Amino acid sequence: MKIKVLDPFKDSQPKWLGLEQPELNQIRKVFQLISPDNVGSKQIMAGLTIFEPGEASSLHNHAHSEELDVVIRGSGEVVDDKGNRRSFKETDYMFIPEGEYHQHINTGDEPLWLLWSYSPLGELPKD
Repeated sequence: MKIKVLDPFKDSQPKWLGLEQPELNQIRKVFQLISPDNVGSKQIMAGLTIFEPGEASSLHNHAHSEELDVVIRGSGEVVDDKGNRRSFKETDYMFIPEGEYHQHINTGDEPLWLLWSYSPLGELPKD
């Protein structure tokens, strides 16, 4: 069967990002599930990122991809490269246009689970 049912903790390609500079608190656990290497995807990348309270992503973009994020658990803020902030909470959706710089920050007191996907295929942030 070509259809895949995946467990993010068993079937992913986990990556811990931000460990090189822990003082920046830009640490997060990325469970990449949908990728060419993992499932043979051709048009979409997707996965789950978990941020502990106070953790954040780096300010990054996906130069040629649109991004959709769904907040599965927790809350936080998304920040653009001009310092504009928007709060988000559980069950919210975020749309990030192609090339738009953004940073996710867990401002809550519980883990933030963020389901992300972007299309067309692109690279995960390096840090």
